[in-house]
Amino acid sequence: MSAQQQIQRSKDIAALVKLWEAGMPTIPPPPVSQFELWFQIHSGDFGVIVYGLQECARLYLQRRGVMDYDHCVRHSSRVMNCYSKDRARRKHFPLTVVTKNLADAVGEPSLAGMALTEGMYWRFQRRALAMRQERIPAPSAATAAQN
Repeated sequence: MSAQQQIQRSKDIAALVKLWEAGMPTIPPPPVSQFELWFQIHSGDFGVIVYGLQECARLYLQRRGVMDYDHCVRHSSRVMNCYSKDRARRKHFPLTVVTKNLADAVGEPSLAGMALTEGMYWRFQRRALAMRQERIPAPSAATAAQN
């Protein structure tokens, strides 16, 4: 790793420590070696690590701070691992954004261009099918104008 990369990695770790301290103030942050391990496991992907820490902070808030250090590290790691796997699977998925045709099919033209997960894609497909089969009403122009 070059000197510039090491400096950037140090800055990234400092930012992650601040994120940890802001999200889980009663839990001490892990040592730098833990952050280095996460960077190594997730190929240096800062976004994956941030996502894992944010989800852990969300759980911390849900539990009103009733968590211990070990639980926080394990939960963050599990979220990061699942997120990395999902991203790897989605690389081969045919759509990454909501197309205009798909947005129109579900009666939400404003969603065109929005980032799309595989789960969202299949929910949209089920909704479009239900609208075609008249199991649920299609949004009217008045309903769309309210949104």
